[in-house]
Amino acid sequence: MINEKIRDLKKQTGVTAVVLSEKSGIPLPTIHKLLSGETTNPKYETLTAVVEALGYQLDLKPLKKEDDIDYSDREIQLISLYRQLSEDGQTLFNGNLLQFMHYEKRLSKNNAAAPIRELPLYLLPASAGIGSYLDSDQYEFKPFPAGAIPSGAKYAIRVTGDSMEPAYYQDEIVFIEPATLLDEGDVGIIVINGEGYIKQYRDDQFISFNSKYPPIVPGEFDQVRIAGRVLSKFKAE
Repeated sequence: MINEKIRDLKKQTGVTAVVLSEKSGIPLPTIHKLLSGETTNPKYETLTAVVEALGYQLDLKPLKKEDDIDYSDREIQLISLYRQLSEDGQTLFNGNLLQFMHYEKRLSKNNAAAPIRELPLYLLPASAGIGSYLDSDQYEFKPFPAGAIPSGAKYAIRVTGDSMEPAYYQDEIVFIEPATLLDEGDVGIIVINGEGYIKQYRDDQFISFNSKYPPIVPGEFDQVRIAGRVLSKFKAE
């Protein structure tokens, strides 16, 4: 305790409380409260003045916790600032600190680490050939919360353009289930002549939700491949 250290220094120097008060400029009642332990959180200026009056320099570096671990520089700075507060200021600080601690606990509980799963994330449109998924090197493995990925999804697509607004916007991510056929009304990833599209399959056409884009009706000589079915859109929390 700091009070005990002050008493030890006073005993070693042989200085009386009256002389200590005169040399430090600290009122005698405050000196008595400090020496008796009545004041447990003296201001930094008070400690500095008393210690210097005893012929020593105040150094907070040696302060240690009960388990003998040194305080960090930031903790030492906070201790110094805390001791400069009035008793009312310290009470207010303590109350705000408790509120902040409760907030931190709630935040930590809500943000508990969730299982993560990585999926290939492709950029659309993408150069594509016949084969697995989009057969493109324009992808990266991206981590997603496992709970956000629907069953059956094997990869993800980042949407480009506005042809599927208002359902899907630029840069949104959709989860894809590999498929070679689409049912009526499905939204899927279609590769036509090597270009990838996200469209709705309806009446043997590939439909854009944005009315300014006409349906795509593949011709006799077009190469068409279904790369997958859109299961859902990723919604970051």
